[in-house]
Amino acid sequence: MEKSMINRKTRRHPAVFLIPLLSACMVVTACYYSTSQGSRAGDIRNIVIPLFDNTTVETGIQETLTDEVIERFLTNGEFRIVDLRQADAAIIGVITDLQEESVAFSAGTVAREVRLWIVVDVRFETVDKKEVIWEERQLRAFGDYAIDTGTESDREPALTTAIDKMADEILNQSISGW
Repeated sequence: MEKSMINRKTRRHPAVFLIPLLSACMVVTACYYSTSQGSRAGDIRNIVIPLFDNTTVETGIQETLTDEVIERFLTNGEFRIVDLRQADAAIIGVITDLQEESVAFSAGTVAREVRLWIVVDVRFETVDKKEVIWEERQLRAFGDYAIDTGTESDREPALTTAIDKMADEILNQSISGW
């Protein structure tokens, strides 16, 4: 009887080993964190940037924005700009709106300064699987202009500023991987 008491005391229940093992596994898996998204983890080198679509009445804006986005990527150098056959991924964009809002007024309700917004739906996706790396609907950028003469020449610098800001934002989102 004394021998069976000793065996019982020295034998441990399987849970004694299992609980620390499971706890260690939970700690290790809980500490994993990744800042990369899907395919952006280094396997995209070549991108294509086709002409953005334009659903606004503003003519020529799609060429200007597409050219500015391409210029930003060429200057940055993280990706090579190539044609579709060689591309790993694509930047696809649609200019959905141009909005103007008054931001400064003279005496009374006469607008003196206007904010011009460009609104774009943009997506960065792999070419082969159409896997979305990042997507932003209603991405907005603006430029302000003073109403001096009431002509188109007042508005052009604001549109250029809005396009420049939009191109910068598209590049930043693409290289940050967020």
